[in-house]
Amino acid sequence: MINNPIHRVLVIRLALVASCLALILMVLVFWVELRNLDQRIQDQATVALERLRGSIIDELDTDGLGNREQIQRILEKNLRIQNSSAQSSFAYVRILDSAFREVAAFINPAQEQIKSAIQEKYSGANQVKHGASALWKRISRINGTLIVQLRKDLVNSEGKPVAHVEGAYVVSSRYIQKARYDAALSALFAAGIVLITTLILYPSIIRLLGKLTGLSAGLAQANLEIMSVLGGAIAKRDIETSTHNCRVTIYAIRIAQDIGLQDDDMRSLIKGAFLHDVGKIGVRDSVLLKPGSLTPEEYEETKQHVRHGLDIVGRSTWLTDAALIVGGHHEKYDGSGYPQGRKGKEIPLVARIFAVADVFDALTSKRHYKENMGWAEALEIISHGRGSHFDPDVLDIFNDIASELFETYGVMDDTNLKSNMIKLAAGYFMFSGKTILGSSSYKTI
Repeated sequence: MINNPIHRVLVIRLALVASCLALILMVLVFWVELRNLDQRIQDQATVALERLRGSIIDELDTDGLGNREQIQRILEKNLRIQNSSAQSSFAYVRILDSAFREVAAFINPAQEQIKSAIQEKYSGANQVKHGASALWKRISRINGTLIVQLRKDLVNSEGKPVAHVEGAYVVSSRYIQKARYDAALSALFAAGIVLITTLILYPSIIRLLGKLTGLSAGLAQANLEIMSVLGGAIAKRDIETSTHNCRVTIYAIRIAQDIGLQDDDMRSLIKGAFLHDVGKIGVRDSVLLKPGSLTPEEYEETKQHVRHGLDIVGRSTWLTDAALIVGGHHEKYDGSGYPQGRKGKEIPLVARIFAVADVFDALTSKRHYKENMGWAEALEIISHGRGSHFDPDVLDIFNDIASELFETYGVMDDTNLKSNMIKLAAGYFMFSGKTILGSSSYKTI
């Protein structure tokens, strides 16, 4: 299925979209997890201080904070136990009374290297008055170590603030590494969910795409069939056969392929080739089928088939681009053509391509007013119009393939000719890897 061009494009685009979404979500989750890490670290320090409060609750319930030496002993004992059993530890803790006077303090011996830095940060703590700055919490780095600095109220068993505690909680590098590892796992998990969801949805998307493109292919087939029938009907009215339409379309496609025409332009060329003379439906039979020469008035009437054709294709959105050939295949490179007298590159390329194919087939085909001629003689006549009637570049390319095209298609019967034309044309109107004929062997878009 992936070999199918439409499916391949879908897979690539889904993969790109899913990868981008996964990457964005992964970065977002990782960022959120790291932001939450800050809060978890602060909560961890707060919980540690809350355990300390519980150990001195009896002293907090006593007026004047009870025995301050007892508070100091309890403080040192509890913090040594906490620091020895936890990866993270307190580097510095102070208990202050309600007037912010020091009651007890603890410095972790293992944190002597940052003691001076901590004291410097807290140098003005004794000067802090009760008010907006009485309670605070922040995360900072000291000598590359992550530290939570905080101050909170110490309340007694009745919930009444009777003291304050402040400290510096040193977060171990092992804890940070684990937290970042967990954040990375969460981010990868979120990205994996996006990718897995895309894989789960892919079959459903393919089924919906198949239904949609099936409907589109049916519509395209109907449009091409109507276009072919209409073009063939007009051709038969003029020359009693639809072979001209088939051959001229094949010739134009082959010239355009050698030029390297883009697929969008190729579809315009095919539509225009099918319907180039559709406007002849508005020309009287007495003029259109006249065996002899036309009078000036009759010639002017036949020229009106271009206007009629433009009016017909202009009524369909799908056929709008066919107007490039319908309205331009009688223009000449030197500006002497009709209906607008365009010249050179002013004439659409598809019309310049078609003009060569159209005249060549007209010369090599039998009509009610003339016999057919050989391809070499026809090519000789066309060469006289190089730079005047025809685009020199287009004519040079056609010269290289004219004999091959004529020998292949010039004598082919109507049924085989139509079959070959449909094969060439249908490849440019394919959907979901299938042409409108249900085959994937033709050229794809």
